[in-house]
Amino acid sequence: MVGENDSGSAGGASQRFGLAGLAEAIVETLDQPLLILNVNLTVTDVNSAYCETFGVTAEETRGQPIYRLGNGQWHIPELRRLLEQILSERTTVKGYRIEHKFAEIGKRVMILNARRIAADNGRPELILLTVSDRTEAEQARFELEGHREFQEKLIDSVREGLLVLDWDLKVVRANQTFYDLFQVSPSHTEGRLVYELGNRQWDIPRLRQLLEDVLPDNNAFDDVEVEHEFETIGRRIMILNGRRLDHLDLILLAIRDVTQQRLLEAQQRTLMGELHHRVKNVLASVSALANRSLKESQSLDEFRDRFASRLGAFSRTQDLLMRAPAHSVLLAEVLRLEMEAQGGHEGENFQLDGPDVTLSREATQAFAMAIHELTTNAVKHGAWASPEGRVKVTWTAHRKGNATLISFRWREIGRKIDTAPARKGYGSRVLAELFSHSLDGTSKLTLHPDGAEFIAGFKLQD
Repeated sequence: MVGENDSGSAGGASQRFGLAGLAEAIVETLDQPLLILNVNLTVTDVNSAYCETFGVTAEETRGQPIYRLGNGQWHIPELRRLLEQILSERTTVKGYRIEHKFAEIGKRVMILNARRIAADNGRPELILLTVSDRTEAEQARFELEGHREFQEKLIDSVREGLLVLDWDLKVVRANQTFYDLFQVSPSHTEGRLVYELGNRQWDIPRLRQLLEDVLPDNNAFDDVEVEHEFETIGRRIMILNGRRLDHLDLILLAIRDVTQQRLLEAQQRTLMGELHHRVKNVLASVSALANRSLKESQSLDEFRDRFASRLGAFSRTQDLLMRAPAHSVLLAEVLRLEMEAQGGHEGENFQLDGPDVTLSREATQAFAMAIHELTTNAVKHGAWASPEGRVKVTWTAHRKGNATLISFRWREIGRKIDTAPARKGYGSRVLAELFSHSLDGTSKLTLHPDGAEFIAGFKLQD
């Protein structure tokens, strides 16, 4: 019996030794740093993973209170709370996160798992504490989240509409510009085949060719202009750019709406053509003014004065046209402009009476030059050559088909004039030419003893 007992005892010791050896092997196999503490929180043992991680040896660690390890680097408030408060109420604690800056290895994020093992058969109570360094993992996660946030904000900041497609041409995501531009929502966009978006509004033959034929053989396509009629937003002209992201199995499709830009470009071309035409007309008009002034002048000084006067009138007319909406002005505005430029004052030495009549650009220029001739003559030889002289201007307008017929009368009073001059003035010939050729009308100048009368009729086409 003694022998059997001895044998049994020897077997039990051997078994305990085997289990101890197995435990020691397990501890050393762990790649997580492990501390074994007694109830006084003194280190009884460590594994090699701990020593390698924190750059210490087992000999200088065993027997040290945990808070004195590494010159007190482990005196961490959160660790103290775990060991002295939380673990006193629980047997195990998992996933306890602490963040601490160590003198030797810098700032670290660690996940602690702790287990309290009760005393047994003479073995004292122990605490197993594993330390997982998650610094690099958290940094990688932080950077990944940062990259993801950057990517999302970058996509949403792009002014062009942007679609991210998978290789099956289904929408992974789109930016806000796309949703606003094409008046769709994320719920009706993400996860759907691009051709099915908006009641198949995106089933565009040219887009199919780009995505299915061009991109599989090329990494990109650039600045492809596509014009398409959308059900919700009408006809649009778009510039498409595509990129294939092989490592991510994604396709980027950028859509720039250039409809308004193309419209403005067309308008600009029209305006440039109109400007070219008007510049030619202006130059032709200035040349005509010069020739006209030269023919009726007896000296260089007289030519200079006549030409400068007419050029000033022409310039005033151009200013009036530029200020007027759609470059059309009222007949009364032209009269006031020229008559006031020659010293006239409405209600004092001239009076206007007639309905609103709108003149086209061409009619405005011709009519203004005619009024300039009349006012210049009134200042030099007519009613305004004396303080008592007055000018009354009246006109009527009548519709006939697609045109407006204008009857115009200029009557000067208060100044005695010669009713039978020796020769016909050049100004009267200019007036006749302006109304007959430029305004497609007729005119007649009559000299009364108390002042000149000029009557004209002309037609304004709609």
